[in-house]
Amino acid sequence: MKYITNFLDKFIFALACVLTAVLLSMVLVQMLCRNLFNFSFTQVEEYCVLMMAWLTFLAAAYAVRHCGHVAVDFFFQKMARPVKYVLNLVTIMGLLFLTLYMTCYGYGLSMRQMKTPLPITHIPRGCMYLAVPVCSVIMALFFLDALINCIRKKSIEGVVVDTDEQIDQELESGKKLMEEVLGNDGKGGRQ
Repeated sequence: MKYITNFLDKFIFALACVLTAVLLSMVLVQMLCRNLFNFSFTQVEEYCVLMMAWLTFLAAAYAVRHCGHVAVDFFFQKMARPVKYVLNLVTIMGLLFLTLYMTCYGYGLSMRQMKTPLPITHIPRGCMYLAVPVCSVIMALFFLDALINCIRKKSIEGVVVDTDEQIDQELESGKKLMEEVLGNDGKGGRQ
């Protein structure tokens, strides 16, 4: 699984770089032609829209792989390690199911749109929507890899969950600290 996800990671990065370079080149040529020669290519806009759709979802898949999406973790950081571990498992599984749903829905949407051509280039409109299921499959593979790593190593995103004995020792030291703070009788105050 690791070889597949590493290959997809490198492939997505390379493809996104090529698409970005082509997109920027096309826009630059279009701007120069329009401003200097009062001439514009009518197909450029449709090609740019098509490439932007693919770039958006390729970048989303790349961000999934590198944990680059925005996350609000204020409350998460205040939780105990075992809770973080369980919450990470639930989050990864939920996102895995979401990407599988996006794959099914995106495939249906893109197939329905294949019948409608773009007005100038006559490329099927479904080619633009095809980015959703293709990149969703890639994201699902990345989430599956993260889930496998989380279960095997009992960690995700640098949050290491201790073994049961370490957790028990941590709980005992916490109880001792509470007894010191509250007093030996548990009613508060030192004796």
